[in-house]
Amino acid sequence: MSETDRAAFKPSAMKMIDTTMRKMEALPPSSRAGYRARVDPAESPIDVAFIPRDEPERLAAIRRYAILDTPADGAFDRFTSLAARLFEVPISIISIVDHDRIWFKSHHGIDAEQIDREPGLCASAILQHEPWLVSDAKIDPRTLANPLVCGELGLRFYAGIPLKTSDGHNLGTFNIIDVEPRELTAEEIEVLKDLATFVVHELELRLASRRLASSVRDTRQRALELNDDVVQGLAAARLALGLGDSARTGALIDKAFVGVQQVVSDLLQNAAPGEGLVAGDLVRSSPAPSEPGWR
Repeated sequence: MSETDRAAFKPSAMKMIDTTMRKMEALPPSSRAGYRARVDPAESPIDVAFIPRDEPERLAAIRRYAILDTPADGAFDRFTSLAARLFEVPISIISIVDHDRIWFKSHHGIDAEQIDREPGLCASAILQHEPWLVSDAKIDPRTLANPLVCGELGLRFYAGIPLKTSDGHNLGTFNIIDVEPRELTAEEIEVLKDLATFVVHELELRLASRRLASSVRDTRQRALELNDDVVQGLAAARLALGLGDSARTGALIDKAFVGVQQVVSDLLQNAAPGEGLVAGDLVRSSPAPSEPGWR
């Protein structure tokens, strides 16, 4: 494709996408919300043929990764920019197929951030786990009537790789698009699959980081609460000792030791691997006995 053709392509593409966006904005707010726990085909504005069998679980997986409507991200933008250069296409997109829209986490070569789900080819691509290839959309029976093909956009080539999670749900696609027909070699398809895998790995890494950060916060909060219990217990033991109540003093100290054990145990269990400590290094297997004379 010449630079002149590429320059002429973008305005027509944007006009088509603006049209679909206006259609989406005309929907009632409840339909635009982008999520329902379960999809009722009778109520859904999407053709049931484009709804995967695992749609409720798939939508839950999208929420789990907390990716929708997040700001532009250089890590993902580098993937789409690289794909556009490698395959010499004007458009490369990382898409997430939401309930009633296709949202673009990264969109090289086009300014739109999302389109309606109904005409989007990504909605078809997530129905299978293999690459979804359209070499010439104008003669492919799957896409002949698609408005992105027969309309002003004039899409001719689409190659989409499902973004498949570790538990088997397709979040969206990594895709490349052209307005000229073309074929991909087996090697090129493998490269595109590798790029899609990198995207999923990036999502998994960020999810793991969020979970780790949440676990650390929870552990620290529990340690603070246990620490308060220990301090209060020792204060009460000191008061009981002053009153000559040795039995109560011993019981309060034993309870404080249990709290100390729990604090250290929690910290050890959540320590990073290789830090040189294992459970039992600092924690006794049973509460320490009280000092003689306290009981």
